[in-house]
Amino acid sequence: MMQKAANWEGFSAQGNHPLLFRVERTTKSFTRVEFQVFLNNQNSDDFKMRGSPFYRSCTIYKGDSIVAQVTSLMYKLGIQKALVPRNRFRLTIFPGYADHAFIVALTVIFFYGRKLWI
Repeated sequence: MMQKAANWEGFSAQGNHPLLFRVERTTKSFTRVEFQVFLNNQNSDDFKMRGSPFYRSCTIYKGDSIVAQVTSLMYKLGIQKALVPRNRFRLTIFPGYADHAFIVALTVIFFYGRKLWI
């Protein structure tokens, strides 16, 4: 059975709403999801997101370097240490990348359509 490819587009909120980025899901399985992010600016490196919907974790790459990581606190802290709901997660943006709103938008796309409380 063929699955329809999922696509998202990000626009600017100012002026004539130019396209800022486009996201395509390239891989989807129960344990792994991958997204390719294409920026409108052709001179820049493209981004990739790789993660696990089951573990509520995702890593955002720019080229070969890690830009940000989303991790579930339940799996990071361990169930024996603290009971943390599945809807709690941590977003770590590493130094060197200044566009925090773009990273948050990619995080929202990663969690799109998922019930965070299950």
